[in-house]
Amino acid sequence: MTWVAVVTLWLAAASAALAIAFRHRIAAAWREPVLRSPVVILESDDWGYGPVEQSGMLKRLAELLAGFHDRTGRSPVMTLGVVLAGPDTATMRSEECRRYSRIGIGDPRLAGVRDAMLAGAERGVFALQLHGREHFWPDSLVRVARRSAWLREWLATDDMPSTELLPSPLQSRWTDAEHLPSRPLPVDAIDSEAMAEVRAFANAFAVLPQVAVPPTFLWNRDVEAAWVRAGVDVVVTPGRRNTARSADGGFVREQEEIYNGAHGDGGCMYVVRDVYFEPALGHERGRAVADVIARSRLGRPALIEIHRSNFLADPAAVERALGELARFIGEILTHLPGVRFMSTAELATHYRDFSDLTETRTFLRLHFLLRRLSAIPRLRKFAWMTGAILPAGLAFAITRPRPW
Repeated sequence: MTWVAVVTLWLAAASAALAIAFRHRIAAAWREPVLRSPVVILESDDWGYGPVEQSGMLKRLAELLAGFHDRTGRSPVMTLGVVLAGPDTATMRSEECRRYSRIGIGDPRLAGVRDAMLAGAERGVFALQLHGREHFWPDSLVRVARRSAWLREWLATDDMPSTELLPSPLQSRWTDAEHLPSRPLPVDAIDSEAMAEVRAFANAFAVLPQVAVPPTFLWNRDVEAAWVRAGVDVVVTPGRRNTARSADGGFVREQEEIYNGAHGDGGCMYVVRDVYFEPALGHERGRAVADVIARSRLGRPALIEIHRSNFLADPAAVERALGELARFIGEILTHLPGVRFMSTAELATHYRDFSDLTETRTFLRLHFLLRRLSAIPRLRKFAWMTGAILPAGLAFAITRPRPW
């Protein structure tokens, strides 16, 4: 046997071994749709219940977004993860926090916030998504308040308090975090509350929510199934499902990865939000731009996390966040002139309908599969170690598409 035959057999065997070892991730990366153009969506959570000055900030954000356009004439879309209710602090103060009482987004004091949301949606720069009836599980919060003076004060303030101030475990809505590690909620309570929050969203905005964003990205399959029964079609994820809080307050994660366009057991579609741009937390604009470009090279959308808290800080920090957002969008348009702006629900429709935004040619899908596999560190390492990188590199070169 010649050395050429030996090398060929070795490369074939190495490639086959890696394909078997990473078969689940390879299959998932192949099934994930490939986008023909870069897609950028700004995702901002926690809007709704809280300080009434949100209304003015929402108007400023709408004006900022309306000043930019992609090649189709579309302005950037900021999805608003809506929190539909929070504590009625006056009632809770009068009752010494013995039971939970809520104020909803339909309260006259929040009319300006709701109107600003709807006005931005009418202009096409906002898209409303379900974040939760509350950003916490009310029963857990009340039980903790019985032994926490700070929490009783938060629940009984003169204003509508910001849920961002709560301890992180208590902000997780779909688990009982009264004690850590957290405990699962009863399935019947999940069903009832999921239906109630979908109904509250429909009452507030005259439309069922298509998209749900789990608070703190913690939810389980029971929550997901309840949302689907209530009418939700799409769940925004961080690429994995967090199901509980551990003894130190951290997340308990399922190991299974979630990919764009995949479907859950109940039939909902998943999308992945994994680009972070939080000026108030020091997440740099340059890193976020680089992450967006990296997602586009993999044929994936860039769903960008930028919370309400960036725009409700002290005035100097707010102005900095607004300036950073404008510069971020400008740099995206410069680096990716073919970018498409849209909402998360629209992206899901493109995935579902196999529209002209999604690549269907096997030859090019193979190229993007190789790009995606090269982004898996362990697989890339083993490919270099075994020499399997050589046939992969040849296939990569042969299938290379034209640049956008």
